[in-house]
Amino acid sequence: MITPMKKYSFLVYHQEYEEFLEKLKEIGVLHVIEKKTELPEDIREQYQYIDQVEKCIKFLKKREIEPEEGSSEQNGEELFNEITSLQQEEEQKKHSLKALQKEINELWNWGDFSLDVIEKLEANGLNVRFFIAPSRQFDPKWHHEYTLEEISAEAGNIYFVVIQKEDEQIDIEAEEVKKPKKTLSQLIESKKEIEQSIEQTGKRFDQLAKTAVPALERYKTSLIENLEDRKTKFNTSSEAEDKLRVIEGWVPEEKEEEINKYLDETGAVYIVSTPSGEEVKKVPIQLKNKKFPEKFEVLSELYSLPKYTELDMTPFFAPFYALFFGFCLGDAGYGILMAIAAQVGRMKMKKEMKKVMGLVFYLGIATLFFGLLTGTVFGVDLYAYDLPFYASVNEYIEAHGYEDVNYVLFYLSLILGGIQILFGMVLKAVNEIMQFGWKFAVGTLGWIILVVGMVAIYAVNEFAAVPMETLTPAIYTVLIVAGLMILFLNNLNRNVMVNFGLGLWNTYQTVTGLIGDLLSYIRLFALGVSSAILGYVFNSLAVAMSGSIPVLSILIMVVILVIGHSINLFMSGLGAFVHPLRLTFVEFYRNAGFAGGGKPYNPYRKLI
Repeated sequence: MITPMKKYSFLVYHQEYEEFLEKLKEIGVLHVIEKKTELPEDIREQYQYIDQVEKCIKFLKKREIEPEEGSSEQNGEELFNEITSLQQEEEQKKHSLKALQKEINELWNWGDFSLDVIEKLEANGLNVRFFIAPSRQFDPKWHHEYTLEEISAEAGNIYFVVIQKEDEQIDIEAEEVKKPKKTLSQLIESKKEIEQSIEQTGKRFDQLAKTAVPALERYKTSLIENLEDRKTKFNTSSEAEDKLRVIEGWVPEEKEEEINKYLDETGAVYIVSTPSGEEVKKVPIQLKNKKFPEKFEVLSELYSLPKYTELDMTPFFAPFYALFFGFCLGDAGYGILMAIAAQVGRMKMKKEMKKVMGLVFYLGIATLFFGLLTGTVFGVDLYAYDLPFYASVNEYIEAHGYEDVNYVLFYLSLILGGIQILFGMVLKAVNEIMQFGWKFAVGTLGWIILVVGMVAIYAVNEFAAVPMETLTPAIYTVLIVAGLMILFLNNLNRNVMVNFGLGLWNTYQTVTGLIGDLLSYIRLFALGVSSAILGYVFNSLAVAMSGSIPVLSILIMVVILVIGHSINLFMSGLGAFVHPLRLTFVEFYRNAGFAGGGKPYNPYRKLI
């Protein structure tokens, strides 16, 4: 559900304003209303600076070095400046290293030589010139015509030098290259020095990764708190010739007592109101659900928060998502592993991760349930054994002429999809009534009557053996009532003919959409089958490749099983996470008429 909010407007004397803000920050329940959309340049620059600090923290964490307790006296700003300076230096060194490597590659075929010797030759009037010529163009007679020395031959080219005497004319059809300024050994030595310097920088980064992260995070938090102070002051209005300050914000109803107590003690001037009209579009969203759906709020936030006037979809999609995840993964063994891992994680991980571990636990329980239902435990098919429950299911399947349990699972996926779609339509009607009134929900209610009525008639005919001829009046009644609501009464504030035109168009979209949405749920069955097949394949592979050596064969089998089922758990688990998420955010949200776009509740509070 969405936490109800109250709007608070404060009138504060300018000399008491700083103290008032500090107390509001300590209470930490007021979400300040941003009245001005265009932030000044200095605040935008502060955002960018905080982003750089965050990138610096991520850079250290990516080094994957076990952190140690850092010194409490470390200065976060100094550490940040040091790291950014080292990063810039390292980047420059890497560019220099790249340029050096290019020079080394160019000089490699010339070998190592002495520049001192070349300088002495030039001092005595002898010019040393460097040439490259394709092997097929190199003329051996040049050896007799000039003082020439071949250095090397590589990739179809000959590298050679010619010592030119004063006033000597040289006519050689070859590419002349510039005389090297450094020798190969000098370049290699420079490269080693830069590599050692980069290595030292890396060691410093490793050292900082061990101790500097807490100080940097404290520094980032202080920057964020300072930024919030500046934004709050920026969104404060000045009145009465700058003698009064006006600030407005939102407070959850459950937190009213806490802030009212302070306001009444100080005698501050304030007004409390309930959001109405256009204001409801700006109310921040705080989700508050009970134990089970609360764990699924992390999924809701991946897509979008609801508007203040909408239903919070979290408690409504949570049971379906858990069932769909279990359907897709569908292995009781994997479900047990997930549940155990989640419980261990909840004891060892930080507070912010406990909700995620709670989600994993519930998904593990759903996987365990569906694994037992489908008869799969670590790729072992329980239906192949004469166990009481599974033997009864097999008898039922054979008695009704079905091939195997997969036939039932296929239709189960469609049934679950149909239930969720219909449930979404009911929620859409509720949403429309809440936001616009019952007159806007007549069309949606018509579709609900049509779908429920036809399903009920089919069920009576199929399971109660009532002839369709007897049910014909009921069919006509449902069609007439639903048709009138869908085509002519879909919006009682519009003209009937306009309703009819829009009703026809909406009918086309709804029918085609419902069919496509329903077929999308087949993926639940497909993913569940693929997970079971992969588990079975790895089991067969482990048995086939283990050999017959008593101890070694068991070790080989265990290794293959562990690796194989780890791969299957990862791949199938990823599919089981993503595809139910798609069914939720596309099929379910669309049929529920979810609009979203809410902004999260972010109170002005102390962070450190």
